[in-house]
Amino acid sequence: MSNALTKKKKKVAIVGFAPTWNKTPFDDQEFEIWGLNELYKYFERTPNARADRWFEIHNRNSPSKNTKEHITWLQNCPIPLYMWDHYDDMPSSVVFPKEKIIKYLEDKGYSGSKYFTNSISWMIGLAVYMKFEEIHVYGVDMAQESEYQWQRPSCEYFIGLAEGLGIKFYIPGESDLLKAGQLYGFETDNQLRVKMKARIKELKQRKKALEAEINRAQQGIQQHSAAINQITGAIEDCNYWLKNWVD
Repeated sequence: MSNALTKKKKKVAIVGFAPTWNKTPFDDQEFEIWGLNELYKYFERTPNARADRWFEIHNRNSPSKNTKEHITWLQNCPIPLYMWDHYDDMPSSVVFPKEKIIKYLEDKGYSGSKYFTNSISWMIGLAVYMKFEEIHVYGVDMAQESEYQWQRPSCEYFIGLAEGLGIKFYIPGESDLLKAGQLYGFETDNQLRVKMKARIKELKQRKKALEAEINRAQQGIQQHSAAINQITGAIEDCNYWLKNWVD
């Protein structure tokens, strides 16, 4: 697609799956919105959600990416869809310009120009290459002890790289990116309290949602049990009539 490397706005919001994804400025028309992978499932149930570009830079034949639902969505993606190759069955797919990004950063003298360990780092790299003036990252935590924690240093490296090039960067306070428990050597109070309160709030919301599901399931079980008892009684009644009144 001809506009694959032409930015529409001066600002871009890169969106992941962590809880702060819902802070994305969907209503702010100064932003391009970039989504990835199966995030469309979140967007579909959010009335004001929108996206300008989509990213699926995994092997499309891997089991997790080769589900019928996901392939169907990619085939019908209405915006530029960045993948490692163009696929004829996915008309909006465009080749992700990894070589151009690497060369651009090498020419700038960055020794970590190939330090890409995750999709978000690649997306930041593309935003840098496209010369966005401001980059926001929402829904990206890469918390320690999570399955993504080993990817976090790469993401933080490219955030620093972008800021070093004069690009304004924003990360929600609840994110683990660019966070330390305290300033080494002298600080005893820190942002951990803010992080934990946000985490507790998130967990309470998840707990409440699960409890509601359990309640609905229990009500369903009770209704079905009552229906089974009625049917059982009807069967016994029919058997009585067959046994005693029908030749």
